[in-house]
Amino acid sequence: MIPGWGSAAPEVVPIEKGGSDRRYYRLTGVGREGGPETAILMVYTANRPDNLSFFAATDVLAGAGLRMPRIYGHDGERRCAWLEDLGRDDLWEWRERDGERGALYRSTLRQAAKIHAIEPEALRGGLVGGELQPPFDEGLYQWEQDYFFREFASRFSVLTAEELEEVRLGEGLAEVRRTLAALPRRMVHRDFQSQNVIVRDGQAWLIDYQGLRPGRPEYDLASLLYDPYVRLPEGERRELLAYYAGLHGAGEAFGNDAGVFARCACQRLMQALGAYGKLGVGDGKKAFLEHIPNAVANLRSVLAESGLLPELVRVLELRPGAVEAAGGPRLGA
Repeated sequence: MIPGWGSAAPEVVPIEKGGSDRRYYRLTGVGREGGPETAILMVYTANRPDNLSFFAATDVLAGAGLRMPRIYGHDGERRCAWLEDLGRDDLWEWRERDGERGALYRSTLRQAAKIHAIEPEALRGGLVGGELQPPFDEGLYQWEQDYFFREFASRFSVLTAEELEEVRLGEGLAEVRRTLAALPRRMVHRDFQSQNVIVRDGQAWLIDYQGLRPGRPEYDLASLLYDPYVRLPEGERRELLAYYAGLHGAGEAFGNDAGVFARCACQRLMQALGAYGKLGVGDGKKAFLEHIPNAVANLRSVLAESGLLPELVRVLELRPGAVEAAGGPRLGA
């Protein structure tokens, strides 16, 4: 499957990272005759529909000139694929390098702009309708909100179940869903955060893009710029958002509407908090609980600056010791 490896017996090392049900292994081509020194083996399941979308998403992004791993081979029956190894250095590893981080974020945003330039209607219908993931619509936005209440708020918020239900069913969240669902869509990565961007030769390369679908570009921007894994200063966040808007020239400038960006940031951060609750408590992957304080702080910041969803502020008041009791950090530590 891997060019130049022939009958080589590769060394296999598991890659312990991420929260999906996909498993990754780094292969070293011991005894290879040529080809790359290493490769990645991806083993996936049919439990998540987006796993099966990885290959169609690769075709779409490669056709638009994006940087992503080459697929050496794919065995659909055994549900595994052999991929180019882009290296171990992701954007998250650069989070403390203030002098160099900006150039890499700008490279990442240039990749985002290429994704967002793809108009769903320009793709062949069967690809979007079947092989890729369904678009962001009012139902998907509601699913994200419900995920937040089910997996995060119900576990950690000071509010009672009745009070949480009142907020969940309220007009404020319904307005966010309706507003975003009514806007025109472009293709979006869906999980556009620092650990899904590999730094190679000083440029951004994308991975984990199997969630590619039609949606609002601001959702990807919020995913990156309010990423709970990285603490970006507000001034740097504004500069990067302005840089992205400038990439569109005289065309449609996504990211310029503060209200749309804020709504997408709320959606993304609610989705992330739901994931941290589900993975950290439901699946026992305690490391994800460490990101709750940053995600809560980011969401509070968005709410305060935008004036959106004042009822959500109380939901973000967490029961003292609840996160720590679940295995996460002590808030305020």
